[in-house]
Amino acid sequence: MIDRTVRLRVYWTSPERPDDDELSNHRGTMTPHMGTGFISHVYKPVSDKLCPCDKCNGEITKKFWRFRVRTAAHVVYNTEEAKSTRADLFYDDDSCKFDGRMVTLTGLEVERISHDQDVCYMECVTHDDALGERIESLMPSLDSGLTKRLDRDLLSLDFLPPFDEGRHPTLIISHPHGQPKKITWGQWRVGKFRHVEYNAPTCPGSAGAPVFRFNRDTRNRRFVLLSPLVHSGSFSSTSTQHQDQLNIITRFLQNLRGRESKQEQRNYGYEGWLF
Repeated sequence: MIDRTVRLRVYWTSPERPDDDELSNHRGTMTPHMGTGFISHVYKPVSDKLCPCDKCNGEITKKFWRFRVRTAAHVVYNTEEAKSTRADLFYDDDSCKFDGRMVTLTGLEVERISHDQDVCYMECVTHDDALGERIESLMPSLDSGLTKRLDRDLLSLDFLPPFDEGRHPTLIISHPHGQPKKITWGQWRVGKFRHVEYNAPTCPGSAGAPVFRFNRDTRNRRFVLLSPLVHSGSFSSTSTQHQDQLNIITRFLQNLRGRESKQEQRNYGYEGWLF
């Protein structure tokens, strides 16, 4: 799951973004923005067709691999932006940029997109056989079904929050602020249709990240839903019900006593695999 999570650097903002889009002020400019993506599919390599990558430009017959990267639609809005997007694989720490472990791919096109669900499927191409084989080897262990049961005797999940009524553990892998991968966890609850809320921490740059949900089956074993959500956004709410009603004097006294209220981040994402 970690190796399939990628950092996205988008170097063009499409003029087609609507007026109410958060990046509308940057339309038609090369102002970069960051996001996170997840390799959801690897196509078998092709050797007998013209390569569509930016270097071959559909004029050279050369073996190539295609990856499908899933992210949020507000990160990569259309094919115009996809062509100016760089997907960084294996960016796990800062040293990866200098010792050759990090690999960068260029976006090719948007294959499918749903702005209502904030889900985008973008394609990338590479001639690197070793890279294609490496990513392909990661797929069967995750994509053998919609869920994967994890025997508690074989895999410790004690770091995850406990199962509460209506809430289940959640784990997010993302690139906050374009930094190396971070893993956060919290709990999720079902929201509206194809919409789930969770409190695992995120930051700008985490949009499009895979959100893995854990559940429990009747045999008291935990399992993970392998088709992860697509992280879309977040908002903050106070951890106490009456915090909004506290006056400034009460808040000042709480701070003196070391009881400063904490803000709980509430995130939301969509069931991208249903689209």
